[in-house]
Amino acid sequence: MTARLSSPRFRRRLFWGVGSLAVLAGAAIGAILVGNTGRSNQTPLIDKPAWVYREPAKMRLTKTDRHDLFITASLFIRTAVARKHLDSAWNMLGPEMKAGQTRKSWDTGNNNVVPFPAIGIANWSILYAYRNDVAIDLGVVGDPHSDWAGKTFTIELKHYKSQPHDWLVASWVPKGIGGAGQIKSVAAAPLPPPTVATVNAKWLLAPLGILGLLVLSLAGWGIRSAIKQRRAAKRYAKLLGYNSSSNPS
Repeated sequence: MTARLSSPRFRRRLFWGVGSLAVLAGAAIGAILVGNTGRSNQTPLIDKPAWVYREPAKMRLTKTDRHDLFITASLFIRTAVARKHLDSAWNMLGPEMKAGQTRKSWDTGNNNVVPFPAIGIANWSILYAYRNDVAIDLGVVGDPHSDWAGKTFTIELKHYKSQPHDWLVASWVPKGIGGAGQIKSVAAAPLPPPTVATVNAKWLLAPLGILGLLVLSLAGWGIRSAIKQRRAAKRYAKLLGYNSSSNPS
Protein backbone atom coordinates (compact mmCIF):
# COMPACT_ATOMS: atom_id res chain seq x y z
CA MET A 1 0.00 0.00 0.00
CA THR A 2 2.89 2.34 0.80
CA ALA A 3 4.36 1.63 -2.61
CA ARG A 4 1.08 2.47 -4.28
CA LEU A 5 0.74 5.73 -2.34
CA SER A 6 4.21 6.70 -3.45
CA SER A 7 3.06 6.55 -7.06
CA PRO A 8 2.07 10.01 -8.39
CA ARG A 9 -0.39 8.48 -10.83
CA PHE A 10 -2.17 6.53 -8.08
CA ARG A 11 -2.34 9.57 -5.81
CA ARG A 12 -3.76 11.63 -8.65
CA ARG A 13 -6.45 9.03 -9.41
CA LEU A 14 -7.25 8.67 -5.72
CA PHE A 15 -7.63 12.45 -5.39
CA TRP A 16 -10.04 12.70 -8.32
CA GLY A 17 -12.02 9.69 -7.15
CA VAL A 18 -12.43 10.95 -3.59
CA GLY A 19 -13.24 14.46 -4.88
CA SER A 20 -15.93 13.13 -7.24
CA LEU A 21 -17.51 11.05 -4.47
CA ALA A 22 -17.53 14.10 -2.18
CA VAL A 23 -19.27 16.23 -4.84
CA LEU A 24 -21.89 13.55 -5.50
CA ALA A 25 -22.51 13.07 -1.79
CA GLY A 26 -22.89 16.83 -1.29
CA ALA A 27 -25.37 17.05 -4.17
CA ALA A 28 -27.40 14.15 -2.77
CA ILE A 29 -27.48 15.63 0.73
CA GLY A 30 -28.51 19.04 -0.68
CA ALA A 31 -31.35 17.50 -2.71
CA ILE A 32 -32.63 15.69 0.37
CA LEU A 33 -32.50 18.81 2.52
CA VAL A 34 -34.12 21.10 -0.06
CA GLY A 35 -36.74 18.58 -1.10
CA ASN A 36 -39.39 19.08 -3.83
CA THR A 37 -39.90 22.79 -4.50
CA GLY A 38 -42.73 22.24 -7.02
CA ARG A 39 -46.34 23.11 -6.26
CA SER A 40 -48.98 20.43 -6.29
CA ASN A 41 -52.11 21.00 -8.36
CA GLN A 42 -54.05 18.34 -6.54
CA THR A 43 -57.18 19.43 -4.74
CA PRO A 44 -56.48 19.40 -1.02
CA LEU A 45 -58.57 17.05 1.05
CA ILE A 46 -60.86 18.87 3.46
CA ASP A 47 -62.48 17.01 6.29
CA LYS A 48 -65.75 18.93 6.14
CA PRO A 49 -69.31 17.99 5.20
CA ALA A 50 -70.02 18.22 1.46
CA TRP A 51 -72.03 21.18 0.23
CA VAL A 52 -75.42 20.03 -0.98
CA TYR A 53 -77.81 22.28 -2.89
CA ARG A 54 -81.17 22.61 -1.22
CA GLU A 55 -84.05 24.23 -3.00
CA PRO A 56 -85.10 27.46 -1.30
CA ALA A 57 -88.44 27.69 0.38
CA LYS A 58 -91.18 28.26 -2.16
CA MET A 59 -93.42 31.30 -2.00
CA ARG A 60 -97.14 31.15 -2.46
CA LEU A 61 -98.03 34.21 -4.49
CA THR A 62 -101.16 36.02 -3.49
CA LYS A 63 -103.32 38.13 -5.78
CA THR A 64 -101.59 41.23 -4.42
CA ASP A 65 -98.15 39.75 -5.08
CA ARG A 66 -99.07 38.97 -8.68
CA HIS A 67 -100.45 42.45 -9.16
CA ASP A 68 -97.30 44.06 -7.76
CA LEU A 69 -95.05 41.83 -9.87
CA PHE A 70 -96.96 42.66 -13.04
CA ILE A 71 -96.92 46.41 -12.34
CA THR A 72 -93.16 46.38 -11.68
CA ALA A 73 -92.37 44.29 -14.78
CA SER A 74 -94.64 46.41 -16.98
CA LEU A 75 -93.12 49.68 -15.77
CA PHE A 76 -89.59 48.33 -16.21
CA ILE A 77 -90.37 47.30 -19.80
CA ARG A 78 -91.90 50.66 -20.74
CA THR A 79 -88.94 52.58 -19.33
CA ALA A 80 -85.61 50.72 -19.09
CA VAL A 81 -86.26 48.20 -21.87
CA ALA A 82 -87.90 50.69 -24.25
CA ARG A 83 -85.21 53.31 -23.38
CA LYS A 84 -87.78 55.89 -22.28
CA HIS A 85 -87.68 57.88 -19.03
CA LEU A 86 -84.58 56.01 -17.85
CA ASP A 87 -84.23 58.27 -14.83
CA SER A 88 -87.42 56.80 -13.35
CA ALA A 89 -86.19 53.22 -13.84
CA TRP A 90 -82.96 53.50 -11.84
CA ASN A 91 -84.68 52.97 -8.49
CA MET A 92 -86.27 49.77 -9.80
CA LEU A 93 -82.90 48.03 -10.11
CA GLY A 94 -81.49 45.58 -7.62
CA PRO A 95 -77.78 45.48 -6.67
CA GLU A 96 -77.06 42.92 -9.39
CA MET A 97 -78.35 45.24 -12.12
CA LYS A 98 -76.66 48.35 -10.71
CA ALA A 99 -73.26 46.66 -10.52
CA GLY A 100 -70.67 47.98 -12.97
CA GLN A 101 -72.51 51.20 -13.87
CA THR A 102 -73.31 54.58 -12.42
CA ARG A 103 -76.45 56.65 -12.47
CA LYS A 104 -74.86 58.92 -15.07
CA SER A 105 -73.97 56.05 -17.42
CA TRP A 106 -77.42 54.56 -16.88
CA ASP A 107 -79.17 57.73 -18.02
CA THR A 108 -77.19 57.73 -21.30
CA GLY A 109 -78.91 54.48 -22.34
CA ASN A 110 -75.59 52.64 -22.57
CA ASN A 111 -76.44 50.17 -19.80
CA ASN A 112 -76.70 46.44 -19.18
CA VAL A 113 -80.43 46.10 -19.95
CA VAL A 114 -81.17 44.38 -23.26
CA PRO A 115 -83.29 46.94 -25.18
CA PHE A 116 -86.46 46.23 -27.10
CA PRO A 117 -89.04 48.56 -28.71
CA ALA A 118 -91.76 47.37 -26.34
CA ILE A 119 -95.13 48.88 -25.54
CA GLY A 120 -96.48 46.26 -23.15
CA ILE A 121 -96.89 42.63 -22.07
CA ALA A 122 -98.98 40.20 -24.10
CA ASN A 123 -98.72 37.21 -21.74
CA TRP A 124 -96.74 36.11 -18.73
CA SER A 125 -96.19 32.99 -16.63
CA ILE A 126 -94.37 32.32 -13.37
CA LEU A 127 -91.15 30.40 -14.00
CA TYR A 128 -90.44 29.91 -10.28
CA ALA A 129 -91.44 31.56 -7.03
CA TYR A 130 -89.13 31.24 -4.05
CA ARG A 131 -89.20 33.33 -0.93
CA ASN A 132 -88.29 36.89 -2.00
CA ASP A 133 -87.16 35.65 -5.43
CA VAL A 134 -89.52 35.28 -8.41
CA ALA A 135 -88.78 34.72 -12.12
CA ILE A 136 -91.36 35.42 -14.82
CA ASP A 137 -91.45 34.54 -18.52
CA LEU A 138 -92.87 37.45 -20.49
CA GLY A 139 -94.23 37.80 -24.00
CA VAL A 140 -93.47 41.43 -24.89
CA VAL A 141 -95.38 43.31 -27.59
CA GLY A 142 -93.32 45.38 -30.03
CA ASP A 143 -94.09 48.92 -31.07
CA PRO A 144 -96.33 49.04 -34.18
CA HIS A 145 -93.84 51.40 -35.84
CA SER A 146 -90.91 49.02 -35.29
CA ASP A 147 -89.99 45.89 -37.22
CA TRP A 148 -90.56 43.66 -34.19
CA ALA A 149 -93.94 42.06 -33.55
CA GLY A 150 -92.87 40.64 -30.20
CA LYS A 151 -90.19 38.84 -28.20
CA THR A 152 -89.95 36.64 -25.11
CA PHE A 153 -87.87 37.59 -22.07
CA THR A 154 -87.29 36.35 -18.53
CA ILE A 155 -87.27 38.85 -15.69
CA GLU A 156 -86.17 38.09 -12.13
CA LEU A 157 -87.57 40.18 -9.28
CA LYS A 158 -86.41 40.11 -5.68
CA HIS A 159 -87.15 41.53 -2.27
CA TYR A 160 -84.06 42.95 -0.54
CA LYS A 161 -83.50 43.79 3.11
CA SER A 162 -82.99 47.44 2.21
CA GLN A 163 -86.41 47.53 0.50
CA PRO A 164 -88.38 44.54 1.82
CA HIS A 165 -91.71 45.74 0.42
CA ASP A 166 -90.60 46.53 -3.15
CA TRP A 167 -89.92 44.14 -6.00
CA LEU A 168 -86.62 45.11 -7.64
CA VAL A 169 -85.24 43.82 -10.93
CA ALA A 170 -82.36 41.37 -10.43
CA SER A 171 -81.96 40.21 -14.04
CA TRP A 172 -83.42 40.68 -17.53
CA VAL A 173 -82.47 38.24 -20.28
CA PRO A 174 -83.92 37.30 -23.69
CA LYS A 175 -85.49 33.87 -23.97
CA GLY A 176 -85.21 31.84 -27.14
CA ILE A 177 -84.16 33.06 -30.58
CA GLY A 178 -86.10 35.60 -32.60
CA GLY A 179 -87.61 34.04 -35.70
CA ALA A 180 -89.64 35.02 -38.74
CA GLY A 181 -92.83 35.19 -36.70
CA GLN A 182 -91.37 37.92 -34.50
CA ILE A 183 -89.83 40.15 -37.20
CA LYS A 184 -92.42 41.73 -39.46
CA SER A 185 -90.21 42.27 -42.49
CA VAL A 186 -89.03 38.67 -42.44
CA ALA A 187 -92.57 37.31 -42.00
CA ALA A 188 -93.87 39.47 -44.89
CA ALA A 189 -91.07 38.58 -47.28
CA PRO A 190 -92.01 36.09 -50.03
CA LEU A 191 -90.66 32.61 -49.80
CA PRO A 192 -87.58 31.96 -51.94
CA PRO A 193 -88.16 29.87 -55.06
CA PRO A 194 -87.41 26.18 -54.71
CA THR A 195 -83.90 25.22 -55.60
CA VAL A 196 -83.60 23.11 -58.74
CA ALA A 197 -80.50 21.03 -58.99
CA THR A 198 -78.96 21.21 -62.46
CA VAL A 199 -75.99 19.21 -63.68
CA ASN A 200 -73.83 20.50 -66.51
CA ALA A 201 -73.21 17.99 -69.29
CA LYS A 202 -69.48 18.57 -68.92
CA TRP A 203 -69.59 16.90 -65.51
CA LEU A 204 -70.99 13.74 -67.15
CA LEU A 205 -68.02 13.51 -69.50
CA ALA A 206 -65.60 13.02 -66.64
CA PRO A 207 -67.00 9.68 -65.31
CA LEU A 208 -67.65 8.48 -68.88
CA GLY A 209 -64.05 9.29 -69.84
CA ILE A 210 -62.72 7.48 -66.79
CA LEU A 211 -64.89 4.44 -67.56
CA GLY A 212 -63.69 4.44 -71.20
CA LEU A 213 -60.05 4.58 -70.14
CA LEU A 214 -60.62 1.69 -67.78
CA VAL A 215 -62.18 -0.44 -70.52
CA LEU A 216 -59.37 0.37 -72.98
CA SER A 217 -56.76 -0.38 -70.34
CA LEU A 218 -58.28 -3.79 -69.59
CA ALA A 219 -58.57 -4.60 -73.31
CA GLY A 220 -54.97 -3.58 -73.96
CA TRP A 221 -53.76 -5.62 -71.01
CA GLY A 222 -55.67 -8.69 -72.30
CA ILE A 223 -54.29 -8.36 -75.85
CA ARG A 224 -50.76 -7.87 -74.56
CA SER A 225 -51.05 -10.94 -72.31
CA ALA A 226 -52.32 -13.04 -75.21
CA ILE A 227 -49.46 -11.98 -77.48
CA LYS A 228 -46.86 -12.65 -74.77
CA GLN A 229 -48.38 -16.07 -74.10
CA ARG A 230 -48.33 -16.98 -77.81
CA ARG A 231 -44.69 -15.90 -78.19
CA ALA A 232 -43.71 -17.89 -75.10
CA ALA A 233 -45.42 -20.99 -76.52
CA LYS A 234 -43.48 -20.65 -79.81
CA ARG A 235 -40.15 -20.30 -77.99
CA TYR A 236 -40.90 -23.32 -75.87
CA ALA A 237 -41.79 -25.40 -78.93
CA LYS A 238 -38.63 -24.29 -80.70
CA LEU A 239 -36.51 -25.37 -77.73
CA LEU A 240 -38.10 -28.81 -77.87
CA GLY A 241 -37.43 -29.12 -81.64
CA TYR A 242 -41.09 -28.97 -82.65
CA ASN A 243 -42.33 -27.26 -85.76
CA SER A 244 -45.68 -26.99 -87.43
CA SER A 245 -45.06 -30.12 -89.59
CA SER A 246 -43.41 -32.40 -87.02
CA ASN A 247 -45.25 -35.22 -85.28
CA PRO A 248 -44.22 -36.14 -81.73
CA SER A 249 -45.08 -39.84 -82.35
